[in-house]
Amino acid sequence: MILVVAEQKAGKLNRASWEAIAAAQQLSGGGMPVKVAVAGQGVAAVAGELAQAAVAEVLTVEHAALGSYTPDAFVQALQQVITAQAPALVFFPHTYQTRDFSPTLATRLDRALITDVTAVKQDGGTATFARPMFQGKLTADVVPQGPGPHLVTIQIGAFRADQAAKGASPAPVTAAAAAASQAARDWSTASVATAARPVAAATPRQAPRNSAAATRHQGTSRSR
Repeated sequence: MILVVAEQKAGKLNRASWEAIAAAQQLSGGGMPVKVAVAGQGVAAVAGELAQAAVAEVLTVEHAALGSYTPDAFVQALQQVITAQAPALVFFPHTYQTRDFSPTLATRLDRALITDVTAVKQDGGTATFARPMFQGKLTADVVPQGPGPHLVTIQIGAFRADQAAKGASPAPVTAAAAAASQAARDWSTASVATAARPVAAATPRQAPRNSAAATRHQGTSRSR
């Protein structure tokens, strides 16, 4: 199964979410279910819009702590959803928001992250992803290594939003596992508790360790 994490803000769906859905549908080829998850507060209308796509299910992750974007809350909630759904791949639109939280999410899951993908294909039954390198001078075919799920961000404009197939009838909309909302609630409570006590010193964040987990590059020159 491929899980697409859609992005919304104040009840408005980011158009790049449709591009990520189109990429997932293309890679699936109808042989693998595609689901969509959307996080926030009051996302029923957005979920209804996403349900028009030809997908197996739309998952809503709602909590007050997700009403305004913070990387910590989104990582906590999405980690629970991904663990519960156990997809083979997780697709995101390559937005500023995704670029902010996806490395931390991949590190928490201890899974490979491939960013800025411009094309997807099946190569002998193995998912392969094309991405630019060296400021676009080369395009590499990347095969993620290690256990799934592998996280993939889709470059904006690489796929057309209107290429996302629509279903004959709306897909079912389901509230994600309660654990995701509980994770956001736990983060909110911990955040308030931390803010209430003095901080002696800042602790440096651990650098993501998974950027090298995607290997097997085949460089091809791109005409200028």
